[in-house]
Amino acid sequence: MSMGETAWGIRCVWMRYFDVFRKNILYAVVVTFTEPILYLIAFGYGLGQMIGKVTLAGGYVVTYRQFIYAGIVAQAVLFQGFFDAAYGSFIRMYYQKIFKLMASTPITMSEVLWGELLWDASKATFSASVVLLIGTLSKDFSPAGALCAVPVCFVGALLFSGFGLLTSSLAQTIEQINYPQYLIIFPMFLFCGVYFPLEQLPKVAVVIAWVLPLTSLVSLVRSLTLQLPIDVKAVPILAAWLVFFIWISRRTMTRRLIK
Repeated sequence: MSMGETAWGIRCVWMRYFDVFRKNILYAVVVTFTEPILYLIAFGYGLGQMIGKVTLAGGYVVTYRQFIYAGIVAQAVLFQGFFDAAYGSFIRMYYQKIFKLMASTPITMSEVLWGELLWDASKATFSASVVLLIGTLSKDFSPAGALCAVPVCFVGALLFSGFGLLTSSLAQTIEQINYPQYLIIFPMFLFCGVYFPLEQLPKVAVVIAWVLPLTSLVSLVRSLTLQLPIDVKAVPILAAWLVFFIWISRRTMTRRLIK
């Protein structure tokens, strides 16, 4: 099969999801935008007025609103990417049987899974872009930095979509998706630098936090949007997790669907 045929199959899967998204556009927009905007208002304007300034590693001082806005960008990528892939793909695989139906056409199972991952990543990137736009309009973000952060968000979204797809492929019931949600996703959300600088944690906790992928994503987004020096270790960590989750999620889901 040629690269052109493969790209056509992936595009068909992506467009199929996009058409469903368009038919429920009002619901999709409300669900996609409400959560990050509420976080922006509550923490950016509410808590931000109380805290004022934050000193980062290296002695850089930023407002708490700038600090939290960048964290919420990464948080939107985490939640949207993981939950859409985990719950969405489980419903499409287990209840609706859409994966097998699409694979019964000239589209291969590999293309179905690539289309699934790219669609989930696209939605998460769209959600993060809304926060980036708000941060730019409020002059908390550098416009050029916010623009550069979009592809980084897509990489992060693809990573967490892979994690979601992996969770879906291993879950025997939809309730089992709660295990990684509460044991991995929420701890990352709380302790990977979204709401406070990592330097506030004990040294051992900082090391553990840097092993987790969200820390690298938060670091890169914050550096780009606030025009701070990039922590170089964030790039290989994010890349390694991306390769791992894409590989393992496609492998385990394929095995489940063809057994």
